[in-house]
Amino acid sequence: MSRQPVRFSSPGLAWFLMPLSLLATDDRNPQDPDKVRFFENRIRPVLIQECYSCHSADAAQKGNLKAGLLVDSKSGLLKGGESGPALVPGNPKTSLLIDALRHGKLEMPPGKKLDERTIRDFENWIRLGAVDPRKASDANGKKWMRKQGRQHWSYRRLKPVSPPSLDSDWIRNTIDQFVLKRMLEQKITPARRATPETLVRRVHFDLLGLPPAPEQNDRLPGAPSATAFSALIDRLLESPHFGERWGRHWLDVARFGESEGSNPEEDKPRHDAYRYRDAVIRAFNQDMPFDEFVARQLSGSGLQPSDLPSPLAADLNLFVRLGTKLQRNSHPNDKKFHMLDDMISATGSAFLGMTIECARCHDHKVDPVSSEEYYQLSALFFDLARVTNQVGSNKLPVIEHPHLLGGGKWQRPIRKVTPGFVTVLTRDHPDFRKWLNHAEPRQALSRWMTDVEDGAGGMLARVIVNRLWQHHFGRGLVDTPNDFGRLGSPPTHPQLLDWLALELIKEDWKLKPLHRLILNSATWQQASSDQWMAKDSENQWLWHYRPRRLSAEAIRDNLLAVSGSLDTKMYGPSIPVGTNRTKYVEKSKDWRRSIYLMNSRFQLHPILKTFDGASNFRSQGKRGTSTTPTSALYGLNSKFVWDQARLLAKRVESSSDPAERIESLYQLAFARRPSDEETLAGLKFIESTPGQGGISGWVLYCHALLNVNEFIYVR
Repeated sequence: MSRQPVRFSSPGLAWFLMPLSLLATDDRNPQDPDKVRFFENRIRPVLIQECYSCHSADAAQKGNLKAGLLVDSKSGLLKGGESGPALVPGNPKTSLLIDALRHGKLEMPPGKKLDERTIRDFENWIRLGAVDPRKASDANGKKWMRKQGRQHWSYRRLKPVSPPSLDSDWIRNTIDQFVLKRMLEQKITPARRATPETLVRRVHFDLLGLPPAPEQNDRLPGAPSATAFSALIDRLLESPHFGERWGRHWLDVARFGESEGSNPEEDKPRHDAYRYRDAVIRAFNQDMPFDEFVARQLSGSGLQPSDLPSPLAADLNLFVRLGTKLQRNSHPNDKKFHMLDDMISATGSAFLGMTIECARCHDHKVDPVSSEEYYQLSALFFDLARVTNQVGSNKLPVIEHPHLLGGGKWQRPIRKVTPGFVTVLTRDHPDFRKWLNHAEPRQALSRWMTDVEDGAGGMLARVIVNRLWQHHFGRGLVDTPNDFGRLGSPPTHPQLLDWLALELIKEDWKLKPLHRLILNSATWQQASSDQWMAKDSENQWLWHYRPRRLSAEAIRDNLLAVSGSLDTKMYGPSIPVGTNRTKYVEKSKDWRRSIYLMNSRFQLHPILKTFDGASNFRSQGKRGTSTTPTSALYGLNSKFVWDQARLLAKRVESSSDPAERIESLYQLAFARRPSDEETLAGLKFIESTPGQGGISGWVLYCHALLNVNEFIYVR
């Protein structure tokens, strides 16, 4: 189900449920709690988001006050501006504010008329006496927004969660208790457990991004015990291919690219960027605690003062420099603030699920992040945004110190700023001394971000456990993994999300125990089903395992693995995939895992381009899955796929029994035995297709199997 973002001009659903009796009351008591609540829910947010930038004490301080009108206090509205009082309590028809909102003689906001419902809210508010509890002392919209922001589910502090008490044989671990409770509330029931063959294939692709070897399919005959399947999970978690699979997921989030990205003509390669990729793979394989993983990416050092620099930490620290750069002839200050914006945006999205970059030009229109806080964060990264002041034969002045910029423009520096963080995620330390006093700025940032008690640690934990859930189920508990703000989706299972976040912290921030917990749950081990599709087609209540197409990288790796041609060599410089001037030619020496393909900004391997590979210009929390004729045509016509079909046919040619060959092919391609009907159909195909155009019937049959939906889908 698609979700439309809720804009502040039309406040959230809970606000729409305010009793209609409120609007009919004749009580003119200025402290009437219903009227105060109406103002706080329906009026003040709109004033802050739409009007304060031009009509507030803060705007006056910045030199941006328009028409002498202040709307950030009751007295300001009553006094009005150059055109007179903005409102007449009890009489919306004679109130200039309503005329301006309706874009009569005046226009407010200029160039954008608010929706009709919001304007009627203002009319009703004035008709009922324009109750306004604000005083001059609390006119600061930022302070109010922070206070209100703390009430949003994702900005609340983590608190202990007690799992529901349920008695059911279906439950395998605590995750299932939370999930089953929500199912029962929706009057739906879980699907049966998936078959052993299905689970073996599913868990291999989940943890390794590779199919199981044929012999693995025989390790769990019949209905495997929980102990046997758990042992398989443990073995896969220790495989070096685990880091390649889960490292690729993180590279999406980190906007990993191996070129500048300025434009196709100037897309200069970054020949050392692969070191970041390799460091991420190593970190996941080592199960580096996630708080340390974050710290080393932001600051290059660990969380403890005694931590010594290491090559792994230095390579992880490339995270802050992975973003795009402007073209060579851009102004040095444009380049500088483009880099800073990229660092702030990636940090906010990847680690905190926040759209902090929206506050570059003005206070965030939806979430409680001020422009001041944005530039305080920029101060943490300022020394990294190094640019030359030489443009051609000219030397241009470059801003040397972090400033608050008017409208996000370096031509309008307002005042210097010092390093700081996002206040809504911070408890009782508005000057941030706890973190800044004894650490280098970016190390202070990593300490604040991982501080569960007083900093952003709770949010950090929620965001990463949601990413794990998403990649195991195809959908996160929060369906907008990079946006936990007001325009993001609310969690379907908020208590489960917080319980998982607390489990992560309890496990010293190690991720493998959470993988183990999720994969051992009855929730994850369900079969696919259509029983409750009419009631919950998106499977948000997790009543079955939703079939999913493999990622672009896993499709290519699967082709190479089943044909026996995959080179499993790890690490090192990336495999070139051509440029905008040089066409890529597939070579067998390049048949390593797809994570090692060059990940430039404008040039991708054809299979990654066809099957929705990652966009690497900004942090990407969730990939799309398209179904287009192009993907089918690629499978049917690509020389690469035909090469793998030939190699697959050769892999099973040692058997002289056609039925045995077909069974081997099914084991390789689908990790299961063929049914009698499938074997019979295969034999008929081979008998009726002796070959054509120099291609044997067995190659044609293998090519057909590689183009079956089951080959690229996991159930």
